[in-house]
Amino acid sequence: MEVVGEYKSKITPDLFANMITQVGKEYGNCMIVVENNSVGYTVLDKIKETEYPNVYHSVKSTHEYVEQHIADYSTNAVAGFSTTSKTRPLIIAKMEEFIRNKLVTIYSARLFNELETFVWQNGRPQAMRMYNDDLVMAFAIGCWVRDTALETNQRDVEYTKAFLSTMTSTRSQINTTIEGQQGYKPIAKSARIEEQQQFNWILKG
Repeated sequence: MEVVGEYKSKITPDLFANMITQVGKEYGNCMIVVENNSVGYTVLDKIKETEYPNVYHSVKSTHEYVEQHIADYSTNAVAGFSTTSKTRPLIIAKMEEFIRNKLVTIYSARLFNELETFVWQNGRPQAMRMYNDDLVMAFAIGCWVRDTALETNQRDVEYTKAFLSTMTSTRSQINTTIEGQQGYKPIAKSARIEEQQQFNWILKG
């Protein structure tokens, strides 16, 4: 719940994709979330060429998260995050919730300046005229993904841990041979069992 890095500049898609994957590797192959708009598709294609193992995928035209290993074999999933008229209010609301409840730490003066000029115009959250909201939207998407996709992954990990913790193993060997079979070894009976067998005739009576 802390913004640890920020980049804002003009850069070609191939160089941008290379920079993103390199930074992602420094953070343990963390999830890369790219907005799949016109330029974003080019960036995603370049990232795909690097075979980066952790790229955000979603169901087409929705904000429903799909794990990458499932998305690779699904015709209904696309790489990247789709910012639409439906998803935009959701991610803005999630960002507002995080900031209002002081759940995330921000150090960037540039992001703070963009937040000051980020307003509602004609029922749509966006930057004021002559201002930018690139950092705000990236931050909002990050808040949304943190509270949905990453929480889903963590829950799946906990389920797996719980499942594995119930599994046990034993090294006990069972003698399945029968008398007369090669390798047969009679099972030594305890004195208690032999004592009980002496009184079986009582139970039969």
